[in-house]
Amino acid sequence: MRTTFTYTNKTEVNVLKMNKTASRVMDILSLFATVNEPISVSTVSQELSAPKSSIYEILETMVIKGFLEFDENVKKYKPGIKLFEVGTSYLNNTDLIKDTRPYLEKLVKLTGETSFLAVPSKEEIIYLDKVEGLSSIRTTASLGTRLPMYLTGLGKAILAAYPDEMVTEITRDIKFKPVNDNSINSFNSLMENISQTRKRGYAVDNREREEDVYCIAAPIYDHLNQPIAAISVAGLVTRMQEENAKEYSVHLINAAMELSRRFGYKVHQLY
Repeated sequence: MRTTFTYTNKTEVNVLKMNKTASRVMDILSLFATVNEPISVSTVSQELSAPKSSIYEILETMVIKGFLEFDENVKKYKPGIKLFEVGTSYLNNTDLIKDTRPYLEKLVKLTGETSFLAVPSKEEIIYLDKVEGLSSIRTTASLGTRLPMYLTGLGKAILAAYPDEMVTEITRDIKFKPVNDNSINSFNSLMENISQTRKRGYAVDNREREEDVYCIAAPIYDHLNQPIAAISVAGLVTRMQEENAKEYSVHLINAAMELSRRFGYKVHQLY
């Protein structure tokens, strides 16, 4: 037997069976998707026309599971890391690679260097696509490779797009292990690097993981203004001089902005 449920927006739907708590969790997630700021339990209760006590229990459960975080300073809830992970998992199974590929190919034509696409996964990035440049570079970053965010231009481009509190949360358990003298070796040096990235407009990996490779990277955002991926241009440091990198960064930023707009990003700059 089918049952008719009426949502707060007065839309009636027929379903075989609907669990009340599960339905409220979905409504809460939808609410956070439309409000780009922390929300109080009272606001959630009012928006969903649900008892404050039951909403509080659901929100606290979502905090424990990592889908939400509670900001003690303002006594409000905000999206947690697990929510970003779920979004990333979804994107990995959509047309992200197909949509991004023409932009990677265009970057290679404009710069002659190799271009990459990667997505965040906790404190790491996962390489999803790569288009070889005219002069191939020898790198350990093959497709499917996971690398620490702080050791890559792609990762730092994404980290710089996060609020500082989220960067702190993501890197909380990281033991910074420099690969060479150019590597970031502490949380403070990472935050300084992130600050420079935001001012510059793109991230730089200047031989920080591989001593002969120079890389510039920029984030891709979605319709919620959240970073969902990053693209980069990488080449031998002998070719990627500062002057070339600045020229290439214009093409990189344009590509990242165009891709972000495809995914519904409305802001007019990356940082």
